Amino acid sequence: MGVTLRFVSVVGGDISLLPYSLGHYRELGVESFHVIRHVESRADPTLDPSVEVMREAGYCFADVCVAPWHEDLNAALIRKEMSAWPDDWWIVADLDEFHVYDRSLAEVAAYCEEHGFDFVEGAFLDRVSADGRLTGPLPYGGEPLWRQYPLAGQLTVGLLDGRPTKVTLARGTVELDLGQHCAWTGRGVPAEEIYAQVHHFKWTASAATRLTRRVAAYSSGEWRLLHRSIVGESQRFLDHLGENGGRIDVGDPRFRFARCSLGYADYPGWEGTGPALRRRFRAYDAARREKRRTTGALE
Repeated sequence: MGVTLRFVSVVGGDISLLPYSLGHYRELGVESFHVIRHVESRADPTLDPSVEVMREAGYCFADVCVAPWHEDLNAALIRKEMSAWPDDWWIVADLDEFHVYDRSLAEVAAYCEEHGFDFVEGAFLDRVSADGRLTGPLPYGGEPLWRQYPLAGQLTVGLLDGRPTKVTLARGTVELDLGQHCAWTGRGVPAEEIYAQVHHFKWTASAATRLTRRVAAYSSGEWRLLHRSIVGESQRFLDHLGENGGRIDVGDPRFRFARCSLGYADYPGWEGTGPALRRRFRAYDAARREKRRTTGALE
């Protein structure tokens, strides 16, 4: 019996990766795309071009949400889509997140079905340009994205001190944490059996502008903030750019950058990453899960 693979994502103002994302997940075997467009105003100049990108790919937006970018909005929009098809499998990815597995996506879903698992986890491999400059992607259809950003590494952990884990595939019934960094319900595949690489193409030409806006809006209260760490992570990145002439220091050993394609076995030292991260966050997640159970807080 086959499984239905659905993709869900929320698209903001930078739409440069949209055609790449659609193409990547179509190649992985996704059958249905549930892409929500977020704008703070209908007058957003990127709205119509994004509609055209979707049309050219043969799709349309599942919804257009006009609202401030509150921290919990993304999760609410994704939850709404997933709950409408609770029995199907959902690829959950931000626009800059490109999942790579050690087998086909259909085989991953079939493995979960066979063994009674409800979700799969993975972790970031941050992709940057060869010299650390913040460059925008070329027009879609030419050079592959991984060649434009040939270095993969651990920027989220090494610089931002952020959490790199993500839930990449889940049944529609699974409740996800804000940012999809963990799952609150369901049974996950052990990291020793399947663990996704999430190639993270966040560090493009618009990164400094996006994160400057994020710091200002969350700090002022314009956007609702539930986790203060988001501001600190963004500011650490902006400070790093200021200290390095507007570039990411790709030679910093903390970031472990290495040349890498989209082949699962290409990044040196990846083996063991999943189990190590599971151990690192096990107690933290257990405490948050208990707090959520007893107080109902979004923790």
